[in-house]
Amino acid sequence: MRLAGTARRRAAVIGAGAVGSMAAWQLAERGLEVHAFDRWGVPHHRGASGGQSRRFAVISMADQDLPPLVLRAEQLWRRLEETTGRRLLEQTGGLILGPTGSTPIRQAIASCENWGLAHRILDAQDLRQRFPQHAVDDEDIAVHDSATGFLRPEPAILAAIEQSATLGATVHHDTEILDIDVRSDTVGLTYRRSADRPHSETFDAVVLAPGAWAATLLPDGLREAIGVAGLTARRLAQTWFVPDDPSLYGAEGFPVFERVAMPGGASIYGFPSLDGATVKIGVKTRPHPEVADPARPDPHLTADHMAEVRDVVARWLPRLNPRPVQTSVHVESYTKDGRPVVGLLPGAAHVAVAVGFSGGGFKYAPAIGEALGDLLVDGVTQASIRQFAPGRSATV
Repeated sequence: MRLAGTARRRAAVIGAGAVGSMAAWQLAERGLEVHAFDRWGVPHHRGASGGQSRRFAVISMADQDLPPLVLRAEQLWRRLEETTGRRLLEQTGGLILGPTGSTPIRQAIASCENWGLAHRILDAQDLRQRFPQHAVDDEDIAVHDSATGFLRPEPAILAAIEQSATLGATVHHDTEILDIDVRSDTVGLTYRRSADRPHSETFDAVVLAPGAWAATLLPDGLREAIGVAGLTARRLAQTWFVPDDPSLYGAEGFPVFERVAMPGGASIYGFPSLDGATVKIGVKTRPHPEVADPARPDPHLTADHMAEVRDVVARWLPRLNPRPVQTSVHVESYTKDGRPVVGLLPGAAHVAVAVGFSGGGFKYAPAIGEALGDLLVDGVTQASIRQFAPGRSATV
């Protein structure tokens, strides 16, 4: 592997979404000759990173080791903002609402206490007084913090790609990867742009970050080496609603929220209004359905699904008209244990992989990009990603 010496090292990044764009930026900063490939161009609406906003939260209910990675990502988000002049991260404060003593609430509080994250516990009376947009049961409490907020995903990806290009990277828009050939010290790629003839090139290093396309793009042998036999592409929907009083849904009075431990395993999250007229709410009442072809997810939501969404919104957000005025469908990659696969391919120090973020990776994508840059250039990283190691478990 030509990762030393005077020759300029060539790195390919496959997939220029949330993680791939950040990896391209970080590798370009390190002086590599970077080529970023994306089948649909940058940015686009087909993958996991569309829909106007993504939740940013340092508190973690699912992974108690995650907060340091998110805190590092926060620093990188701010650096990317300063470098590009784009507003990407808005820290509005946040709420995690749920029944007292429920497992997610206990885990949220533990996350704050373990990592010294400033927070307050609000009881049902506090919530009714401060946040009348929410329906609150007597046993409900909320964890409130000031660091939570939202990211603008499309501008964020564009900012990282633009910065990588400023540093000399080449971005291959609308380019389909046809073959990935991992050799002992190089990687051969065959690709095609639109109706052009296939073209083959050799790279010293590669980042595999194809998002939902990992399940169909990566060759069987490579998927086995990574240890992602259970990797699936799943469809999720986002919905927008009209409030009865838009003035109640600005960032100053309606922070980013997540309601947990709901009956039947449902969950709901939402954001302040970004357009002054509608409010984005995500409702999960059933497992996200698997998608055979990520390029062709069914954009329609069934009548039963929409009825479930209306019922949940009417119950917990009574000041929103429960009939959505806009929906969007996106495709994400999921692992069986809900944790991503991030690191160097076992036995191949010139191949880095970052797949399977299971709907929660956008907030710390810059830190993942930085870690991938560290691994490919230095062979090690200080980032806390050991729990994400490729091949870590046969069940992933």
